[in-house]
Amino acid sequence: MIFTFYKAQGYAVGSSLVEEDKLDLATSLMENAKTKGVSLLLPTNVVTVDKFAADANSKIVLASEIPDGWMGLDIGPDAIKSFGS
Repeated sequence: MIFTFYKAQGYAVGSSLVEEDKLDLATSLMENAKTKGVSLLLPTNVVTVDKFAADANSKIVLASEIPDGWMGLDIGPDAIKSFGS
């Protein structure tokens, strides 16, 4: 669902899976977190692929900069470190 949050913020999400019917919910949750002074942690970088296949090309990009035609699949190494601490 992270890509739904990114799209709700106006970020490019390429071909990532987005729950279009949950965009309003994502926006509401982010607004509520801000109002309550709570940090909503989202990954800063993600693993992307150019197709959903075993032989896909992959690259790690900033979560806000997923290229057109690429699909975000997982959190990236910076996010793993951040969430692990």
